[in-house]
Amino acid sequence: MTQSEKLSQEEVENGSDEIQDHYAEHLAEVNETQDVISSTDIVNKDGVLLCKKGMQINQKTAARLLQHKLTEPIENSVKLSSSIDNAFLYNKLLSIQKQYPDFLTIHEQLNFANICKDQFVSTLLQPIVIQKLTVMNEQISEQINKAVFSAWFSMLIAAEMGMDKHSQKDAFLAGLLHDIGFIHLSPSILNKKEALQPEEWRAIQSHVVIGKMMLEKYNEIPPCVADAVMEHHERCDGSGYPVNKNEDHLGKLGQIVGIVDSIYAIRTQQFTKHDRTMFDLMPYLQMNSNTYFYDVYKAVSNILKRTGLKMTQPKSADIKTMADTLILRSSALSTAIDCMETNGVLDLASELSGNKGQALFKQSRQVIKMTAQSGLVKNELQTWLKDLTKDPDTSALAELYEIDLMLNELHWQLNSAYRSCDSSLTQDNVPANTLFKLRETYNIVGLCLGDLEDKL
Repeated sequence: MTQSEKLSQEEVENGSDEIQDHYAEHLAEVNETQDVISSTDIVNKDGVLLCKKGMQINQKTAARLLQHKLTEPIENSVKLSSSIDNAFLYNKLLSIQKQYPDFLTIHEQLNFANICKDQFVSTLLQPIVIQKLTVMNEQISEQINKAVFSAWFSMLIAAEMGMDKHSQKDAFLAGLLHDIGFIHLSPSILNKKEALQPEEWRAIQSHVVIGKMMLEKYNEIPPCVADAVMEHHERCDGSGYPVNKNEDHLGKLGQIVGIVDSIYAIRTQQFTKHDRTMFDLMPYLQMNSNTYFYDVYKAVSNILKRTGLKMTQPKSADIKTMADTLILRSSALSTAIDCMETNGVLDLASELSGNKGQALFKQSRQVIKMTAQSGLVKNELQTWLKDLTKDPDTSALAELYEIDLMLNELHWQLNSAYRSCDSSLTQDNVPANTLFKLRETYNIVGLCLGDLEDKL
């Protein structure tokens, strides 16, 4: 999610009435596989009856409900014929650990099995929370996998940090519910395969606001859990969303869930094709040691070191092809960073005001700093990679994979800054020359990224 497509501060603080709730659409789709019935009469704010008690929430009914503001949230007025339960969530964890054996190794080596099972089985979840997790499981099943993983690993991090049992339970709940807001977004956006438009990205970003708004209504959910849901995409350097909070204004629980959210994405998406394990995350963690709370970063590092896992020994691969690809990616990154530094992008962006302007400055500073620290744009690296294309050496595989991971992170950071640009450059109180130079610089960055994508 980019800064340019963020909700405004006012929208966030006021609960964002502009966010349209699409939960009824998801219920209608669930109704195709099981009965979703109205448990009460559903009326709008003017008292007009929209759906009688006992009616199915089908597509036609959902379309009608979407056109009105209801007296009660629709989740309070429906029931599902079949719902998941705590046992389902625990069995889902066991299934995930079977799919990813390194998860099971972590689980067993840290003697976490009994504590974890007790938390999964005994935590009392409200019927409405169970309903929404059921809909998530039906509609966006990968999200329920991430929710279960996040509940487990967030709790494990909390334990590693020496947090008490109560705080560990809060971490469990925050991990389990951190993306619950997604099921209030339009299915058409969630299922879209093509690149999202700015307004669609803005809708995706709103899931943290929706999640907090929803959880704040339930007395059984601790306020710190709702806050963590809101903050799990915020970062210590102020480059996160929805409101660019910095380290001094963030809670520890949100940072735990935030790092877990990133870890799950890297492990299940980037690593699977190379049979890599969680321990191979160490370069990513080191690059982001200041992105999250330092004690959270250290806790994750300590967990991985205590498991006995080792860096994956890469399987045989086409060294020449890998080296050629990394040369292209490193060159594109180098060109983009050189352009940003030559044009003084940090000085220019520092003149911008407001959340969006500050976010662009912080994102630009972050990617320039991380690139310099990584050493991935040095001439020595390019020379070494070029030598590998001429004389492939299989002993270099492990290092090539590490470079690949680091480049993934840097290109993501660069792309995020690039996509933040347009909205940040609409300020009337900034000299036109400053805006022109910034726009010109980021147009070159965009060309670097686009050319690289075409070549790959």
